[in-house]
Formats: sequence, C-alpha cells, structure tokens
Amino acid sequence: MSDVPVSVVSAAEAIQPVAESSGSIWGYVAGGVALLILAGFFGYKKINKPAFIISQVRKRNLKEMKKQGVESSEFSIDLDKLLDSVLNYANANNKTGNDVVKIISPLNDSDRIKNPSDMYKAMIHIANEMNDVSLAREFKNKSKMVKASSPLMAGLLKRAGI
Repeated sequence: MSDVPVSVVSAAEAIQPVAESSGSIWGYVAGGVALLILAGFFGYKKINKPAFIISQVRKRNLKEMKKQGVESSEFSIDLDKLLDSVLNYANANNKTGNDVVKIISPLNDSDRIKNPSDMYKAMIHIANEMNDVSLAREFKNKSKMVKASSPLMAGLLKRAGI
C-alpha cells in the first residue's frame, strides 16, 4: 500500500468542482451591453461640450501651423481671439458642442472661402453672428490688409479643402 494516509485520499474524492455552469450567460451579456451604452452616453456628454470642440479646432490648426513653420503669426492670434469669443459666447448662452460646430462652420465652407481675405470675411460673419461688434470691426480692418500669398493661409485653406 502507499504512504498516503486514508484521510487525504477520501478528502480528494470529496472535492467537487467549484465553477459549475449554473445557468445562462445572457445576464452577463445584457450587463455588458448596458455598460457600453452607459459609457457611450457619458462619452457623448463629454465630447458635446463647447470647450472640447474648441480645443480640437485649436489642436488641428496648431498642427497645420507647425507644419507650415509659422506657429505665432498674426492670423493664428486672430483665430485664437475668434475661438475665445466663440467659447465665451457658447458658455454664456448654454450652447452645446453641436451648436459650436454650427457657429464655426463658415470657416470650413469651401464654396465661400477662395482666398485669405475670404477667410477673414468668414471670421467677420461668425463675430457678427455672436454680436461681437468690436471683433468683427478688427477683422474687417485686417481683411483689407491680408496678403494672399501667405504660406500659412495656403496651408489652412488646403486643410479646409479649398
């Protein structure tokens, strides 16, 4: 006979599997789907904020400006002024991210923007839409002085699909 005591052998025979299939997995599937829907809802609420939309526009424009080698040009300063004004307007009037996208949509209108002065005209239109008269007046003065052959403006127009 072996050296293993009888009590150990009988204990090994008494061990039952702990993880038995006790039913359907549909409860886990439903719980996972509910968690995905809940995460999607909170993700949408986070993305649909004016600050998030403005920060994404700034990141994309800064990337294009770095690509052109002109991070601190007069146009970038003007665009930042416009985006700050849009953010303040959106926060003051309880606008959502979708509303902000509608407000700044003239910047991406390829039918309207053919040259750099048209870009300033779109910025004037946005400022007037928000009732920011001083900013619109400032952009109107600059639209008359803008150079059409600026490499930065060419890059931004290219990014806009023009």
